[in-house]
Amino acid sequence: MPYLNYYSKVEPKVWIRRILLPEKASEEEQEFRRYFQRRTVPMAQIAVLIGFALVSGVCVLDWLLMPVEFSIPVIKLRAVTMLGVLAIVFALSLARPADPRLPYAFMAAGAIVGSATVVVGAIAAMSGTQFVVWGTIFTTFYVYLVLGLRFRQATIAGWPVFLTFLAVGIMFDAPVSKMAYGTLFLLFANLIGMYACFLFELDSRELFHKKKLLNDLARSDGLTGIDNRRSFDEHLDKVWKQARRESQSVAILLIDIDYFKLYNDCYGHRPGDNVIQAVADSLATHEHRPLDRVARYGGEEFVVVLYGPTEQYVRDYASRIVAEVAALEIEHKASDAANVVTVSVGAALAWPHEVERSEQVIRGADDALYQSKAMGRNRSTFYSLDEPVRLAHARA
Repeated sequence: MPYLNYYSKVEPKVWIRRILLPEKASEEEQEFRRYFQRRTVPMAQIAVLIGFALVSGVCVLDWLLMPVEFSIPVIKLRAVTMLGVLAIVFALSLARPADPRLPYAFMAAGAIVGSATVVVGAIAAMSGTQFVVWGTIFTTFYVYLVLGLRFRQATIAGWPVFLTFLAVGIMFDAPVSKMAYGTLFLLFANLIGMYACFLFELDSRELFHKKKLLNDLARSDGLTGIDNRRSFDEHLDKVWKQARRESQSVAILLIDIDYFKLYNDCYGHRPGDNVIQAVADSLATHEHRPLDRVARYGGEEFVVVLYGPTEQYVRDYASRIVAEVAALEIEHKASDAANVVTVSVGAALAWPHEVERSEQVIRGADDALYQSKAMGRNRSTFYSLDEPVRLAHARA
């Protein structure tokens, strides 16, 4: 099955490469990033609120417990670089939670808040207050673990905090012993955070692909890999509504493998499955336009929807289907239509702004298919729903 074959090739080493190495985002990668963002934004919003509450609580403690020469400049700094930044990012996440630029806002906020924590520690040291390095360590883990960032984003946000710690320590001539311990703890905090963030993204990618595979399996035919009837019905409903809005035409083609029961009786069910797969592959090669779709309608019957075609396009499309299936030259000794596997096609064209329901065009295609069979099979018949007279035939 094409979908299973595709996803079986997506191994963990491929995901690891996508996590570690920057590359142009494919359509699938962009889909994953949207999925990851939907999954993590609520977590990040809660984390921002907790961070805001924590910084506010620290400001209150600074005001109550610390010397004035320390508390006033520090509270001002925290209000601008921490509380202000967190408030802005939270407001953005509420206003535009699906904006692809939102994670970068979280990333910038993490780097700013973390670096500000280091600066506050330096001010504390200059004011004679003990510098508490665990605050910077806490902020580092905060960046990696709760802001909902992908691995590369978290890494870009986390390491500037470490570099700020080194720069501030050198600029203010911090004691070597404190710098040594602080550097060691912050280094490992970053490494541990990177590892945890890496595992989280790896797990998210695996879960994303499993969900996508299950969704594709639910919407595709197990034998051929093309859409199943349920998926086709959903797609037809969408294009029918769109065609009605845009005053476009919609065509339905029903394709039936000629004398398929006799083929199974003559050659067996496994070769019969191979015939169904071969016909499905042939039909799938015709899918060129975004809104066109081919599906297995049941048994040996297939269906195609074409969006906005002209009558001549539909006629030519149906004729090509008949010719290309015959050109596969799959032997069929039991057929009365030819000595190879052939198909009969019924095509119907309608304008949804004039025809009330899509079932009418399907019924028209079914009538045309019946006509093709009545005329000897291995052919196509076209029917337009705006014709004043329906096809003249009666079902037996």
